[in-house]
Amino acid sequence: MKRESVKKMSYEEAVAELEAMVKKIEDPTTPLDKISADVEKALELVKYCRSKLRDFETSIAELKE
Repeated sequence: MKRESVKKMSYEEAVAELEAMVKKIEDPTTPLDKISADVEKALELVKYCRSKLRDFETSIAELKE
C-alpha cells in the first residue's frame, strides 16, 4: 500500500492505516525493521488524529455557545 502524506488523509483514512499497522505489528512474522518504520509512521498518524479530534471538539463547543 502506498502511503500518502498524513496531512492529505481524512481522519477515517488515518485510523484505517493505524489499524492495518497494528495487525502487521501483532503478526509475529513481521520483520523488526518493518515494525520500527511503522511505529514512526503510527506516531505521526496518532498526532494527526488527535489534532483532528481536538479541532472537532472545538467546533462542537462553539456550536453549543
